[in-house]
This record gives sequence, C-alpha cells and structure tokens, in this order.
Amino acid sequence: MNEIIARLKEQGYRLTSQRKAIVLRVTEAAEPLTAILIWQSVRQEYPNISLDTVYRNLNVLAEMGILIPIGSAGKDGVRYELVHSAHHHHIVCVKCGQSRCIDYCPVNQDLLDIVHASGYDLIRHTVEFFGVCAVCQNTKGALE
Repeated sequence: MNEIIARLKEQGYRLTSQRKAIVLRVTEAAEPLTAILIWQSVRQEYPNISLDTVYRNLNVLAEMGILIPIGSAGKDGVRYELVHSAHHHHIVCVKCGQSRCIDYCPVNQDLLDIVHASGYDLIRHTVEFFGVCAVCQNTKGALE
C-alpha cells in the first residue's frame, strides 16, 4: 500500500482519507473486486462516499498501471486486480462474474510484430476468456 501511496503523491494526486481507504481495500483483497464491492466496504467507514468517487479512483489507479480491469459479462461488471509481477490472463464466468488467473500468455511474436508494424508502441495487453464456471454449471438455468 505504501508504494501505491508514494506513486500517487509523485503523480500529484491528493491523498484524501477516502482515496487511502479505497487503496487499502484493493491491496487487502484476496481476489479481484468490483467497484460496488469496494464502495460497500469503504461506506462502512465513510458513509457519504459516492460510487462515482470509487470509480474515479479505480480509473486513476488503472491508468497508472496499478490495477488491471478484468472484463466481465456477469452480473457484477468489471473487477479490479492489483498488477502482479508475473504476467497472466484470466477466464471469467459469464454467469457469476468470478475470474481465475491463467499463468500463460498466448500472445506470440508474430502478433507483436503486427502491432509494431501498425505503428503502435505496445504498453500492455490482456487476454480474457469467458465461460461458465463449475459452480454455475451445476446451478439450474446456468446459461439463462
């Protein structure tokens, strides 16, 4: 958490108590969280915090490369994960929105060459797979 706070300071962001609470929730999370879950948690300490404030802060952290937004076709929307040192991708359940890490990267040099030939300087990439998890497969109406 201290490293994230330091990076925010370096970039000129004010370190409000609400912003610190959001960073704390994200760094303590055992799994990727949605903005709504973060908001509900932070509201216990700051009842007047708006969901917009949480989204703005999550967007700042994502733009700084601190968080990775994981897309979701599930009911809860995008989840946010701290950037880890090991590059990885995700598989996301379209029913419940839960995600799992895949410690493999299918992006090969041919694709990277196409990106560079198109005039882009690649900053990062994500690959997301969507399916139905085992729990949801065993639930009646899993694909409804």
